[in-house]
Amino acid sequence: MKPSLPGVSAVAFASLAASIAAQPTLSDDVRSRWEASCMIRHDKFDYVLPGAMRRNDIDMWIVTDRGRGTQPMTRDFGISTVNGQNFFIFTDRGGDRIERIQLGRENDLATECGAYDRFGRFEELRSIVEERDPQTIGLNYLAVPYGAEGLHVADGLTHTDFKFLASELGEKYAARFTSAQHLIADFRGERVAGEIVEFAKIGDLTRRLLERALSNEVITPGKTTHNDVARWLEQKLHDHDLLRGWFPTVYTHLPDGSEIGGTERVIQRGDVLQIDWGTGRNHFSTDIKRFAYVLREGETEPPAGVLNTFAESKKVQEIIRKHVRSGRTGREQLDELKQIIRDAGYVYTELEVAAQDAPGIEVNVGMHGAGNIGHEMAASLFEIYPERTKYVVRPNSIISLEYIVFMPAEEWEGNKIPINVEENALITERGIEWLHPPQARVLVIR
Repeated sequence: MKPSLPGVSAVAFASLAASIAAQPTLSDDVRSRWEASCMIRHDKFDYVLPGAMRRNDIDMWIVTDRGRGTQPMTRDFGISTVNGQNFFIFTDRGGDRIERIQLGRENDLATECGAYDRFGRFEELRSIVEERDPQTIGLNYLAVPYGAEGLHVADGLTHTDFKFLASELGEKYAARFTSAQHLIADFRGERVAGEIVEFAKIGDLTRRLLERALSNEVITPGKTTHNDVARWLEQKLHDHDLLRGWFPTVYTHLPDGSEIGGTERVIQRGDVLQIDWGTGRNHFSTDIKRFAYVLREGETEPPAGVLNTFAESKKVQEIIRKHVRSGRTGREQLDELKQIIRDAGYVYTELEVAAQDAPGIEVNVGMHGAGNIGHEMAASLFEIYPERTKYVVRPNSIISLEYIVFMPAEEWEGNKIPINVEENALITERGIEWLHPPQARVLVIR
């Protein structure tokens, strides 16, 4: 006799079993993500790495990894579980590809992926270098210590490992060491199709969760606090198997020009609200903002000041989209963009997060690389990152299209309403293209 559940017919039981069997398991999802990562690794090594090494005159790139994710670029090359020294060695031996060798403990997933030409023991390091005799050897340390810029992705080589490499390879090759900083900026900056697809998935999910957070699904005026909204988003990280970029920044702009954020302040009617948030999955991390208004009693839509400021922010957005392209440095494009914005009738202000005394509509731009981390190593159009503005914007760079518009409003007694815009997008030779739908209207909380 076939087993059955009490009160459940055989037909219903069979249907339930079939339904469960049809659902993707966690292992299926993990496998799918691994396959995507493997595919991306192949394409990055094939199509991006040769140009990145040659543009920066690096013959061999050696990346050290002590195992278990201690190297900031571990996910780019494939996670190793080795308890000890591991080396990724990339050598330009001519032709249309870069040789790839992994020294350390070989693992089944790395072998199955097939992105490396061979594996070996770390004791082979010196013989491999001597056989190839590179004239320049790129290592992951900064060319100049830009402490404030957060360029840690390019600074994963420890002092101990540097001394080890110098000793192991000898004076001849130690004299050929050079910073791989600019190579890494190019490697991270130029995206292949698989990266764009994977990033767009979490970009769209991030913005949809933000838009739900700024709605009556989550917010009850006079009751819900900033941190209630942030905790709701934190729960969604768990529900959707996402990683935290940072704790959600929920804040209210006040008519006196101040702002309150990240507190137990109760959200009130008439509030201008914003959230800055990023999520991560499968080695990608977003950085997106959303803007909302809480209707006062009797209001059916936001006041004119809010709507007009949002409309101006969309005009500025189109100016930026049409005038930023790949192929030139961030500095060249930022300087031109400032003048174009001024010529369009706006007041350009530098690095301001609050409105100034300048008459008119103020704008400032702070676009930074995005992709594997919220503020990526790649080229930026942002004054707080002077080193990264020197980089050439690579084709298909993922960017945070970020800027602020401050516009005077009668409802605020002439004080300026700020709208902080941030969308993740792709920079191509044509201009800026969307990776997820941008905010098209003021979100309304009733």
